[in-house]
Amino acid sequence: MKFWDREKEKKWLKRYLLTEPNAILFVYGPKSSGKTALLMEVIKELADQDEFLKGYDVYWYDLRGIVVSSYEDVLNIFFEDAESEALKEVEREFGIGIPNVATFRVKRKVMEEIKRKEVDAFRYMERKIASKGKKGIIVFDELQKLKDIYLNGGSQRPLVKELFNFFVRLTKVLHLSHVIVMTSDTFFIEQVYTDSTLKNTTRFYLVDFFDDETARDILISEGFTESDASYIVDRIGGVPWIMEEIIESKDYEKALVELHNQTSSRIFESIRGREDLKNILRKALSGENLYYLEEGYDKVEELVEKEILFMDPIGREVKFHTRLDEIAAKELLGVE
Repeated sequence: MKFWDREKEKKWLKRYLLTEPNAILFVYGPKSSGKTALLMEVIKELADQDEFLKGYDVYWYDLRGIVVSSYEDVLNIFFEDAESEALKEVEREFGIGIPNVATFRVKRKVMEEIKRKEVDAFRYMERKIASKGKKGIIVFDELQKLKDIYLNGGSQRPLVKELFNFFVRLTKVLHLSHVIVMTSDTFFIEQVYTDSTLKNTTRFYLVDFFDDETARDILISEGFTESDASYIVDRIGGVPWIMEEIIESKDYEKALVELHNQTSSRIFESIRGREDLKNILRKALSGENLYYLEEGYDKVEELVEKEILFMDPIGREVKFHTRLDEIAAKELLGVE
């Protein structure tokens, strides 16, 4: 996906990363709002500064597309075999485009000790970071994928809880490393936000879609007239990946119709025969803040999971996931 300037967000994140680590940072927002692209761009720009390269190591874990079903799978994500020629070859040929990416390389004997829990994995990582004499920046993309993993293979010790204890130690206690968790799962954010044990140890930063003015400016910069740009934004808002589809299409009006039809079909299938869900959407269309809805909130959660609505637990609001969803819902429900 093409990266368009987000000067306000970049400035905030750069300033944050160059301060003393003191909290876990959650970067959250609607799916495909550009969270990953934004943070990558920030780190790439910071990496142009010698001071940053000398003072920071970046550890980046993208959990999308990775099958994780056990604690051992997680260890294989954290640690790389220092003796593996295949991994060295892959590292040379393939990367995520971020300079200065670090890894936790361990000898096979050490890895076996970690798997047998003779060596504490988190303490080992902590000491590795400290021994380099640099601050760390540890990034987890979609960490919620680990929420059903347990350290003992049972239900006694959830891995995520232990991870957060480790993150608090790295940030709030030792100030060794920033920890950034990126996610579009706002129920996961809500769970963390309401966890009293994490009080005063976490910060939250919303990366939303572009506002209408910014979206119009981007389309104009890509060659659209002012009237065409306004027409498009009125129908799709500022969703980066949808804007990219429109820009790349040879016939933007046809592309808009196709996107609208796809969205309408998806919502229709989701609410077919479900008067309870239809009522929730009518409330959303009327402007009611569904975050504070007491009766039927489980239906709100269902619509959020279907990505028709988006819930912001920090801003305490529920809104349509995209403008396409809102327009399609209006038409399907006959709301003016």
